[in-house]
Amino acid sequence: MPRWRTCASQSITNEPYMRTIFVALSLLVGACWTASAQQPSAATYPNKPVRLVVPFAPGASTDILARLAADELSKRLGQTFVVENVGGAGGTIGTSQVIKSKPDGYTIVAATPGPITISPVAQKDVPYDVADLQAITMIAGGPGALVVPKNSPYKTLKELIAAAKAKPGSLSFGSAGVGAFSHLSSELFKTLAGIDAVHVPYKGSGPALIDLLGGRLDFYMEYFPAVQKYIDAGEVRVLAVTTAQRFPLRPDIPTMIEGGVPGYEASAWVGLMAPAGVPKELVDKLQQSLAQSLRDPAIVTRINGMGVVPGGQPPAEFAAFMAAERARYKKLVDATGLTISPQ
Repeated sequence: MPRWRTCASQSITNEPYMRTIFVALSLLVGACWTASAQQPSAATYPNKPVRLVVPFAPGASTDILARLAADELSKRLGQTFVVENVGGAGGTIGTSQVIKSKPDGYTIVAATPGPITISPVAQKDVPYDVADLQAITMIAGGPGALVVPKNSPYKTLKELIAAAKAKPGSLSFGSAGVGAFSHLSSELFKTLAGIDAVHVPYKGSGPALIDLLGGRLDFYMEYFPAVQKYIDAGEVRVLAVTTAQRFPLRPDIPTMIEGGVPGYEASAWVGLMAPAGVPKELVDKLQQSLAQSLRDPAIVTRINGMGVVPGGQPPAEFAAFMAAERARYKKLVDATGLTISPQ
């Protein structure tokens, strides 16, 4: 009898051995099936509510645009996208929370310049590595704006700069929190304009705007959507936009460069990001779904009405944009020595 047949015959009669093999194979197949079942599938995703963390207080521009995105994704994907505000430390607390979440596509974050492109290069103790996040897409982008109270004596940016230089430390400015866009764009303004002013941090742009409207702050720099309604209503006076060129939607407003701050540029935007481990097919599904909404004429009109233009670009393009922004801020930080320490 051939040897292999002899071995087979002997193994068949060895019942304990066969039971061991059977149990091992069963466990292996079960483990593989379980692992496969736990992997999110683009075909069924999302099959439960998705948590969208906004790392700032309610009512700010990031919150407004994130809720618009959440509504559109809910409509297109048939599941609720629940917005949760987790503010603090210039957006780094909420962002860190998302990075530490399970990378299954059910926790994403509303990303902004502060915690994504500025803090990683200007803050020494950022509680995360931005590489642990991946791009989904931009919701919308545009300039920031420097505004003053409606009764402010400063009619132009040059007048504000002159007053600050005449009495160093006499002017105050607010921010949505240490490390937020409103803070760092103002610090950049101070550095490039050669002025000194007192920083007053708040927990979100809402409280800061209240004090600006009440005349308790001298100036405030914020994402355009957060201040546009106050500009249009005449409740604040806008002195400049933060982009290098005039904003096409508001060409009547001069730039910071035109106002006497050479080299000033700070773009403002809101996008979506997910933990780095989320499968690419889920990220692509989110991007493609939101991009469809951002091409809808009604949504475009709504976003333009907020003073920004819609995004929707593919993840790779959005990632490249953020990398370029980060590199530009790194260059500025190296040149000016600007650093931040969130409270």
